[in-house]
Amino acid sequence: MKTLVFGASGATGKLVVSQLLERNLSARIVVREAAVIPVKIAENKNIEIVKGNVDDLDADQIQKLILDCDSIVCCLGHNISFKGILGKPHNLVVNAVKKITDASSSSETAKKFILMSTTAYTNKKQGEKNTSGENLIFSLLEIILPPHRDNIRAGDHLVYGSGASRMLEWVAVRPDSLFDEENKSDYEIWESKTRSPVFNSGKTSRINVSHFMVELLTNDNLWQKWKNKTPVIYNKE
Repeated sequence: MKTLVFGASGATGKLVVSQLLERNLSARIVVREAAVIPVKIAENKNIEIVKGNVDDLDADQIQKLILDCDSIVCCLGHNISFKGILGKPHNLVVNAVKKITDASSSSETAKKFILMSTTAYTNKKQGEKNTSGENLIFSLLEIILPPHRDNIRAGDHLVYGSGASRMLEWVAVRPDSLFDEENKSDYEIWESKTRSPVFNSGKTSRINVSHFMVELLTNDNLWQKWKNKTPVIYNKE
């Protein structure tokens, strides 16, 4: 099995790659020219490194990248800095998701696609509702924070745009309040949010997110349970 990973040099993306390597699986990773890649990843024989800005790649280039891959993981996000939050590209994630779904539609083999989303995304299609206070906060965030708007549009594209297709099945994994932890711990997966991401947020370690993502790719029963859904992941308290 070979997995294409976007955002592989990011805090969660590099953990996804490490989880793949622990299972002796191959990966093609797409990283920025200036990205710093851990030595254990850069020098591993199961890793192919492609350097370039995802936002500059067109659908044909994306199609070539996924051609011989069985699965795709997108851990793209915006840097937590003034430039990263307010600067361009504002639509980094949703543009990448659209390119991936478009490229996969003409693929000769079926692909699995995992998007790292957020509990700030509300899956209204499956009946999730926000409180009036949450709606107010989320509406303000969509106006003043381009990364939040980008994540919402990316989720909507999967839930309402591409949907399930013969050549692409997807899962949008929704962590809450990401933090770094060295080792995997117990975690829980829910179909919908059980806490308010605004007023009573939970916590999710990045290593647990990466573990769940790779479990989805390698455990067919788990994939069948969550395909074309937006599961929420919390660290178990």
